[in-house]
Amino acid sequence: MTVEIDGIEYLPAAAAAEQLATTETRILMLLKKDALCGGLIDGSWFVTTASLACYDPKAVEEKELACRTNCSGSGSGCGCH
Repeated sequence: MTVEIDGIEYLPAAAAAEQLATTETRILMLLKKDALCGGLIDGSWFVTTASLACYDPKAVEEKELACRTNCSGSGSGCGCH
């Protein structure tokens, strides 16, 4: 079930986790790292459908590995902020 706010579609974190074949905890970690866009809406976590569409797990993993030696930040490149 998607929710639309100000013209932006959001998916509940649990549904996003199912879509990406991962856990809800991982989705929350990706939100914290700005690898996915979204936030807390009425007490529940949501992810933008646009950030799910352009999410690249390989790019996130490479950035996580790079951060262990010389952090250059993270992000999905989908324009979260």
